[in-house]
Amino acid sequence: MLREFFEIYCQNGGKITPLSQYLKEEQKGAAVLLGGFILDFLDKIPTLATQKNVFLLSPLNFNPNSNIKQFLYEVGCEESVLALLAEFLLQDKVIKNQSFIKELDIGYLASEINLAEEEIFEIQKSFGDNLKNTLIIGKDVVTHKNAKNIAKILALFSQSKSLEVVFLEEEKVSVLPHYEEISKIGEVGSFDGLVAYLHYEHLIKTPILKASKQFGLVGKVGNGEKIKVIFDSLEALEVEFCENKEIKGMVGILSLPKKENFCFCYQKIKLDKVM
Repeated sequence: MLREFFEIYCQNGGKITPLSQYLKEEQKGAAVLLGGFILDFLDKIPTLATQKNVFLLSPLNFNPNSNIKQFLYEVGCEESVLALLAEFLLQDKVIKNQSFIKELDIGYLASEINLAEEEIFEIQKSFGDNLKNTLIIGKDVVTHKNAKNIAKILALFSQSKSLEVVFLEEEKVSVLPHYEEISKIGEVGSFDGLVAYLHYEHLIKTPILKASKQFGLVGKVGNGEKIKVIFDSLEALEVEFCENKEIKGMVGILSLPKKENFCFCYQKIKLDKVM
């Protein structure tokens, strides 16, 4: 899946700035973190904790680092977020003439995904001309239902003179150029109710669902309680519920002791008592 993503990315002119190269850069501009877990970003790029103008875009309201400013958006809307960022951040005329950008209804799309235009303006304002600004992408986009279109949009970002694209996980591929038109941005899906962000943690032995007190009240579960997590299309899991004050809202973190082949890291869930 990772290889297929990078094949599409590179076929469409995507340039890969190795993570190792980014870590060595002394003068860094603004950085936008998208499609990943905040602790994974900080683990692989520790300088983000003190770097200026770092923005985390994520539906998961969890950000333990006060130096990093977070903007929330609706679950599953990474493709739409990238389209809006392309409109505001990419100044190259060739990119601006892309049909998928011309067809965007900026106000409507921003409203649908709950990412305010003022927040994107703030990111845009932080992008200085004298420093290399960076879009840092996590592994979550690889399993997105529109991963192919996302790969093509990211390839477009990497061709811009104003920023570079860095991936937390890279896959070296050798492909010939094969440019495809970027598809029109699709309708925004719905993830109403309780949602779990699936994250692998090798130090735990059993699954743990960490979430806000509000999440627990809606799901009718208490701190330390053993519960069953029921998915729409995946096998149910027995987990421990842990209330976490650093997490807000209706998206919790489902920590797993082993990697699973889930279709997407965000999953709608229902909670049930363990009898």
